[in-house]
Amino acid sequence: MSGFSIPAALALGTVIAALAQPVLASPAAATPDAIPAPGAVAVQGATDTPSTAGKATTTSIHRIRGFLPDLRFSLIGPNGKTVTHETLRNKVVLLFFGYASCPDICPTTMAQLSMVVESLGDRADEVQIVFISVDPHRDTPEILNAYVSAFNDHAIGLTGSEKQIADVARRYRVAYQIEAPATDDPDDYEVTHARGVYIFDQKGRARFLASDSESMESLAQSVRELLG
Repeated sequence: MSGFSIPAALALGTVIAALAQPVLASPAAATPDAIPAPGAVAVQGATDTPSTAGKATTTSIHRIRGFLPDLRFSLIGPNGKTVTHETLRNKVVLLFFGYASCPDICPTTMAQLSMVVESLGDRADEVQIVFISVDPHRDTPEILNAYVSAFNDHAIGLTGSEKQIADVARRYRVAYQIEAPATDDPDDYEVTHARGVYIFDQKGRARFLASDSESMESLAQSVRELLG
């Protein structure tokens, strides 16, 4: 953490907590072919309240190099194939945690990240959108691939076991929780999840953290800085 003062470190820690805030989503948006839900699964970290969902806030993109670990994971991607951080070497990575049946925050953020990539023109291939599901019981590789492809042909949707997802979420201080079913319908459950966008450079180093409500222009500017 060389080069950062203690007050700066504490301030950025607060920022990380504020931007990784989970949003309560309605189970009514669940996909019809979802698989049975589990009991509660939670990862401790920063949390958000339902009342903040969808509300515009004044934000800025925060530099986080030295405050969060490098990109590292091993999860399941398209066609059930294993995808690791090594797969994304030499690309700027835009990482977002969510789930395919999220009714508002996830589709809005995915659309925004897609616009960021498209705005890069010939350099778009040097950037990778990665969507990690915090609802592995409903989000199969097939469902996730169809979901992210609706926004960007080159986006990757990743899932895995409960432990795999929990390990990655904990690594980046991301909070989420899957509630127990509210009715006899096993698919009738709610999910809360973090809403920050993590930006990693071509060497997998965590460089920026942005709110999901950040402007497309600001996000694109940060990406261009890393592309050089």
